[in-house]
Amino acid sequence: MTTQVTRPFLEFAEEEMTKQLLRFSKRGIKEEKATKMAKEVVSNIDWNNSALMHKGLSWIVKNYLEQIEV
Repeated sequence: MTTQVTRPFLEFAEEEMTKQLLRFSKRGIKEEKATKMAKEVVSNIDWNNSALMHKGLSWIVKNYLEQIEV
């Protein structure tokens, strides 16, 4: 099944990921940097991967932060 991702949904995902990045960052990051990082993460998500979508945005953010060690 192919998921149609609309611009409003992507904007919502970016906002939620920004909040999660600010929340889960161990070193603390500025909101400006979190917004930029969120846009990067959202642009790289495979929205058709049901296993990944089942994990949720918080898991994606935590995994991303572990990979870049922020």
